[in-house]
Amino acid sequence: MKNTKLLTEGAMLLAVYSVLLLVSLYLPLLGTVLSFLLPIPFILFTVKYKVKQSLLFLLIAFFLSGLLGSVMGIILTIMFGVTGILLGEMINRGRSGIELFLGACLSYLFSIVLMFVTVNLVLQVNVTEVLKESTQESFAMAESIMRATGGEINTEAIKQLEESVEMMQYMIPSMFVFLAMFLAFITVVAIKPVLVRLQVKINPFPPFREINFPKSVLWYYLLILLLSFVEMEKGTFGYTAFLNFFFIMQLLMVIQGLSFIYYYCYQKRIPKVVPIVLTILTPILLYIIRILGIIDLGFQLRNRISKKK
Repeated sequence: MKNTKLLTEGAMLLAVYSVLLLVSLYLPLLGTVLSFLLPIPFILFTVKYKVKQSLLFLLIAFFLSGLLGSVMGIILTIMFGVTGILLGEMINRGRSGIELFLGACLSYLFSIVLMFVTVNLVLQVNVTEVLKESTQESFAMAESIMRATGGEINTEAIKQLEESVEMMQYMIPSMFVFLAMFLAFITVVAIKPVLVRLQVKINPFPPFREINFPKSVLWYYLLILLLSFVEMEKGTFGYTAFLNFFFIMQLLMVIQGLSFIYYYCYQKRIPKVVPIVLTILTPILLYIIRILGIIDLGFQLRNRISKKK
């Protein structure tokens, strides 16, 4: 009876997953939105049954996705399937919202790195070189169009763009981390209302204003700033490591600064639209927000605001 129920529910969830996968693959706009719901069948199955059965469920979904969507379907199944099983097991253990986010981050990062290595080693495709060449071709095409139409060519701007593209090849690890964080955040936010609706108990994600990194992060950031004065040869491991750590530390400072803005507005009862607008304007206010994050970490501004209140 128990095995019959497992097979029945497994088949139903596989059917739901197949529909979501087909929509994600063949309906561009709607598919992009619904793709973040792909982990839900794996979460539901893992919450109800053991990880061992969930891995079998993933294996069947793997073969099914190969039939439905070829290579892209398999990639999505690996990425969202592994994440779904991990999140399901963490929900079973009563992990907090922030732990679910970190678990999803690690799972997505593992999947992204695995795909990158597979493409490079198995398919013999250098993704970095392909991206670099396609970008350079785009620049060359834009330049030729401007010449043909008699437009003025800003050689200095083109040179800066080419240098940025060259630097991007060293920033791939940071891009992977950023992409994993983005996917994890969207996934945790997207699955919560659905799981609550299905009466699956999930611990809430803490409000953004409560995100407060340990003070040690500031010391790491200052250390990276000091290392920026040391000359490093391009292409070396040290140069690549420095660029990626520097990018990640700056990103953390920006998140700290935005979190402080939300905290300050909440404490002072400022309308919610204000921090939202400031978040949208982050590219323009980037340096100010980053400095605000550094000051908040260094001088514990939140404690001072709480005391005044």
